[in-house]
Amino acid sequence: MKIPVLSTYLARFRFTVYLSVALLAALTLAIGTGAGQVENQLARTKKVLVLDPGHGGHDSGAGKPNDIYEKEVALIFARLLAEKLKPAYTVHLTRADDYQVDLMHRPAVANHLEADLLLSIHTGASVLHNPNGMLIAYYDSQFRYPASDTIKTHDMPEKEHLLTPWGKKSLDHVEKSRYLAELLKRKLVEYDQGINVDIIGMPIVVLEGADLPALLIEIGYLTNPSDLQKLKSNTILADYTEIISTALDTYFSGLSDL
Repeated sequence: MKIPVLSTYLARFRFTVYLSVALLAALTLAIGTGAGQVENQLARTKKVLVLDPGHGGHDSGAGKPNDIYEKEVALIFARLLAEKLKPAYTVHLTRADDYQVDLMHRPAVANHLEADLLLSIHTGASVLHNPNGMLIAYYDSQFRYPASDTIKTHDMPEKEHLLTPWGKKSLDHVEKSRYLAELLKRKLVEYDQGINVDIIGMPIVVLEGADLPALLIEIGYLTNPSDLQKLKSNTILADYTEIISTALDTYFSGLSDL
């Protein structure tokens, strides 16, 4: 009987090791690819939301020196809301820091992403201290001027004839946008029965051209002392994100009924 030499054993051992490593690598790749496919499929099933923190850069919005500007509140709240929504939704921000974004670019971002909803976040302001609460606005061709004591912080055109053919796309989504606005108001009033929430339709520039349901929400008045304290409270802002999240869940689950 011929005894194999040591080199033959080593060669066979190395071949066995290489084969095992190759099989393990192939199995790992298959598992990883499968997991990646599942993750991509889950991502595609999530609704896509675009949050638009109003103003930014040299455009401070409402507010005053030595206090807090609208652009700051909008970005803070948009970040909080994004974190709240991310587990259930795919969320994008039109701006992630303090820089200027063209008004027409904001709805264009939502269109490019084929988003399911655009939510533009702002605050209100007035020359008086008494106006308070929230304004929820959706795009509509009917133009209505706000109250005479209110500063226009929601980027409106001055005349209805400024409505462009591109902007008419927004009119296809009026019903769904108004439905969400009313749903948000109901949830907010359930949270605080004393809160004033106005809903209005107007040709808002920052929503013009959005080929999807879209809302502008002013989450409080920076010029009202009580509202200002709420807007500086992380607890209350967190409550608002919870309310909006719940309203969006209800909205998307009930779309088939519209």
